[in-house]
Amino acid sequence: MIDPVTTRIWIYRAAFLGLCFMVLFLRLLPLGDGADPLPGPDLMLCLTFAWLVRRPEFLPALLIVAVFLLADFLFMRPPALKTIVVLIAAEFLRGQVHRIRDTAFTFEFMLVAATILAVVTGERLLHALTFTGQPPLGGAVLAALFTILAYPAVVLFSNVLFGVKKVTLGEAELLGHRL
Repeated sequence: MIDPVTTRIWIYRAAFLGLCFMVLFLRLLPLGDGADPLPGPDLMLCLTFAWLVRRPEFLPALLIVAVFLLADFLFMRPPALKTIVVLIAAEFLRGQVHRIRDTAFTFEFMLVAATILAVVTGERLLHALTFTGQPPLGGAVLAALFTILAYPAVVLFSNVLFGVKKVTLGEAELLGHRL
């Protein structure tokens, strides 16, 4: 018989993958005249961090790498440059899950905001080290700011529509998480 916990995990992994594909599809659509003065938030990054902080078992490292590597290829960015930075940040947040499980949202928000800023900084450093073209600093800072501001909305969306909530103490014991 199939374990219901394992089935639920795989359903949420498929849902995450579907949401990421939808975000990628919407970003690839040729909407507007192409002269957008403001960058949009990185919704895939918000979604990844929101789900990872709440339910780390839903997002294995391989899934994160696959999604962000596909985005690197589709948006013609240097392959694996952003992917490696996001993976390092995601694993950092995965290690902090047991600390923020019972804290208020403000602490989680500040930790994720600092992690998003670290992702942008790390990505810019890797661009500099590999001598690849970088987007302007102002655009990168604005994109990071809009991503940080979009995080609470993505958390609310994930909670209301998909029921992605923080692991409770009983669930943590059942799933084998650290207490």
